[in-house]
Amino acid sequence: MKQRDAELILRVARMYYEKDQSQDQVARVLGTSRSNVSRMLSDAKRLGFVQIKIVAPITRHESLSSQLHKVLKIKDVQVIGTDRSETTLTSVGRAAAAALNRALKANNTIAISWGRGVEATVVEVASETLPGLRVTQLMGGLSAVATSVSAEELGRTLAQNLNAQFIPLLSPAVVSNARTRNTLLNEDSIAQVLEISRHADIALVGIGSHGSSSSEEVLKQFKLTKAEHEKVAKTYAGDVSARFYDSNGRSLNSEMDNRVIGMTLDELAAIPHVIGIAAGKEKAMGVLGAARAGLVDTLVTDVSCATEILKLATAAKEAQSA
Repeated sequence: MKQRDAELILRVARMYYEKDQSQDQVARVLGTSRSNVSRMLSDAKRLGFVQIKIVAPITRHESLSSQLHKVLKIKDVQVIGTDRSETTLTSVGRAAAAALNRALKANNTIAISWGRGVEATVVEVASETLPGLRVTQLMGGLSAVATSVSAEELGRTLAQNLNAQFIPLLSPAVVSNARTRNTLLNEDSIAQVLEISRHADIALVGIGSHGSSSSEEVLKQFKLTKAEHEKVAKTYAGDVSARFYDSNGRSLNSEMDNRVIGMTLDELAAIPHVIGIAAGKEKAMGVLGAARAGLVDTLVTDVSCATEILKLATAAKEAQSA
């Protein structure tokens, strides 16, 4: 295609889609026929000059959201339905992104963890013109996970979407022993970033759960013996930012904690607004533990996870009263 033809097609597309002119109006301005304008608009789509995205409205299940709010004692619970045109994770991510955009204020610092839920959120975050925004990490990097869901890559993407400054934590999330961890924590480049994270205004975290693939990926980073892995597997309920906890939200294993470079559970809970993301019934146990630990202020989840949480909570209540 000649450059002149491409420029004309692009001009027609801009007049029609951006300036909201009718095909008849475009034809009169350009001195051509309406059928030619229609053909060029079709060419614009075919050539990729015009890309149309249909976004279904976010559907919030009010009844389930209200029930979970009472059971979990979390300030803001959003149980999201799924439109047939998109995956559950995409729907939950769009809702979490909307929650983040609503919470943002000028000069805020946002600290994030890792995972597919966080990825689904970050890609949906709307561009912001708020001044002074900063994005950083709650934890170091996980070497065995896909780069696209790592804290560093997601932080970089979120900063780009928000027109914010990105402050990376250039460190592994899990190291071989406590001595190595302490040495790295004494490095100014790492200590300074962690201090920024401690004073974040908003945290965006994915919630892992017993038996979920994301939690198993994190456990692999610790290179536990078979006996150690079996012991942890029997007792942990979930994890956030490579910190594992039991069903009551208590930190699970001090030896493991002493090998993590990132925010502790107490430090995370102290951040003013923590947005937690969990999709799928397998995440229910992790959400329950996170709620009991007071880690989350806004929970965005799906119907299957919400339903399973209510089942677990009811079973626990019946067991206590038996």
